[in-house]
Amino acid sequence: MPAPAARLRVIVAWRQAASRDDAVAARPWLALRVDDINLVIAAVDGAWFGVEDRCTHAGCAFSEDADLAGSDIVCNCHGSEFDIRTGAVLRGPAEGPLRTFPVRVVGEGLEVDL
Repeated sequence: MPAPAARLRVIVAWRQAASRDDAVAARPWLALRVDDINLVIAAVDGAWFGVEDRCTHAGCAFSEDADLAGSDIVCNCHGSEFDIRTGAVLRGPAEGPLRTFPVRVVGEGLEVDL
């Protein structure tokens, strides 16, 4: 019988998301839909990050009613704050973290791992 680790398979689902130029021009972030998931992606300190485009408190879309201050997403609906790099809640009323997605640069484009 194979060891448990030998049975594990990692499924990577990198998807084309946007051109790097479009994402840079969109400041503070680019809102997009990839495989039925609404995301916002942004560069912070030279690295790209992606999170689901909704606050875990009330579902408000960040692309419509939030600000990015450094690496902090500030949701203007009820004041929740999150770290875009990790999805962690920095300030409530939100209690749950954001769903995060790795973003990588491939040539002149950006891909998101779903």
